[in-house]
Amino acid sequence: MLRTIDEKILSIQTSVVFDESIAHQEIHAHKPYASSTFNNSDEIRITVQHQDLCVLPSKSSLHISGKLLKSDGTAAAITTLVNNAICHLFEDVRYELNAVEIDKCKNVGLTSLLKGFASLNPGQSWLMENAGWLDVQETKKLTDADGNFDVVIPLSMILGFAEDYRKIVVNAKHELILTRSKSDLNAIVQNQDEDFRIVIDQMEWLVPYVKLSDQRKIALLNFIEKDVPVSMSFRS
Repeated sequence: MLRTIDEKILSIQTSVVFDESIAHQEIHAHKPYASSTFNNSDEIRITVQHQDLCVLPSKSSLHISGKLLKSDGTAAAITTLVNNAICHLFEDVRYELNAVEIDKCKNVGLTSLLKGFASLNPGQSWLMENAGWLDVQETKKLTDADGNFDVVIPLSMILGFAEDYRKIVVNAKHELILTRSKSDLNAIVQNQDEDFRIVIDQMEWLVPYVKLSDQRKIALLNFIEKDVPVSMSFRS
């Protein structure tokens, strides 16, 4: 080991190498179809239509904002959102690639909650606060004084495909299908009865686009032109 280190510090003639294979990366927000509604039992579809892109699903996330209100439209007083409450608002999430279902998660709230308790260390759970992951003591609230909530949930928190397959997907149609739960009771906790409703105002899929250098892009297109199968292994 010492000899290897010595060789590295003595190789002063080694030229500097610049990795310019990735020219640019930016995040684009994709919204559901204009006719989509976010009520209970509704199906919400978000599509990446452009198929001449290099997309990185593993780094994508869901941005969801809304309100926790009473039946009269004012902020709920004694009703609060539980840990991972926003995931509890959805019955299932499906990811399709070129109209083929790749991965699916049912009972999204319970599944991601149990997985989070088993895999997140205290530091990671603190970083996930922006995704609606509260501490065990629940000393913090997910909503403000007016009942508003705004979270960004990494897709890797829900789907095994986004967690395990960390490579780009080239020239494909991506679609994310979410189904609202029939009831929002799993997302709230009450000390006494209070009429409530959870309203989702906005939902968007934040997807990173990767722009390659000309040399790498040509090599990638030549590889795709040969129609060689690309294996995509992941845990579901």
